[in-house]
Amino acid sequence: MLSILKAMIEHRQKTFVVTGSNTGIGFETAKAFAELGGRVILAVRDEAKGQAAADDISKVTGNDKVAVLHLDLGDLASIRKAAEALKGEERIDILVNNAGLATTSDGETKDGFELIAGVNHIGTFAFTEAIMGKLLETARTRGECRVINLSSAAHQFARKLDPEDLFPEKRGMARDAYSESKLMNLLHVREMARRYGRLGIRAHAVHPGFVSSDFGRSNHFPGAWQAVFMLTKPLQISPAKGARTTIAAALSDDGAWNNGVYWDKEKPATPTLPDDPDRVARMLWDETERLLAEKGFIVERDAEEDADLFASQTSTLFPNGL
Repeated sequence: MLSILKAMIEHRQKTFVVTGSNTGIGFETAKAFAELGGRVILAVRDEAKGQAAADDISKVTGNDKVAVLHLDLGDLASIRKAAEALKGEERIDILVNNAGLATTSDGETKDGFELIAGVNHIGTFAFTEAIMGKLLETARTRGECRVINLSSAAHQFARKLDPEDLFPEKRGMARDAYSESKLMNLLHVREMARRYGRLGIRAHAVHPGFVSSDFGRSNHFPGAWQAVFMLTKPLQISPAKGARTTIAAALSDDGAWNNGVYWDKEKPATPTLPDDPDRVARMLWDETERLLAEKGFIVERDAEEDADLFASQTSTLFPNGL
């Protein structure tokens, strides 16, 4: 009883940031965090929709500590501005990188990155690193901080991810690009756990399940995939149920004692990874930083975060991880 009471008090003191949280799984995740009594920040591209979602969450939960932050993961200027705003927060205990994109478009982000990888991986990476100082500060003072990436079981179809050409100009089918971006979300978590684990960062990836939402339809998957969505509708779960795995990774004791874990059905699971995943994860991290630097987006680090300190670490430090 005392442990439950202690957890309730601790949750009320926490700050949660959830990207893409004005609808679907992100909305249900943010609402669940608001029910715990903590401060919840909805980081969304459409501020009007975000404010409507925040008002709804506050009304349902009775929590008036729900705020909206503009964030467009396809725009590095927006990421910088959002990260600067979050520097004013006293703490950030849990970051859920929920926002994502699936589309058949061959378009680009505002900074010229391929659209799907640019939003799902590069934007997510840039935002996470831009607020890493605040995350590490929270971990130092509070004992730990968690970062949750929304991945997908679709990562297992990422057969074309080439360590020597991680961001090709053309990827073929939208499904391939989406699957590769979800594998990148997994590898991002793996390397984050290796680099920052000893500093108190717990990084996990989540497959929410086959969720009934507007995600696939509104993001314009090809016609055949639209048919799949419709035919499998009886098998799809609600966004609220889909959020349960994110919440488990964010709050459970397993999430505290493990690191770099892939979660499915509210528990750790085994992902499908490329050969030599540590090498590929490091290459992905380095290449992402390089591409961001070319756009003038430099990842700032203090001495405690120096990459040399992590050079000898491997994921074997996290035996229960990916």
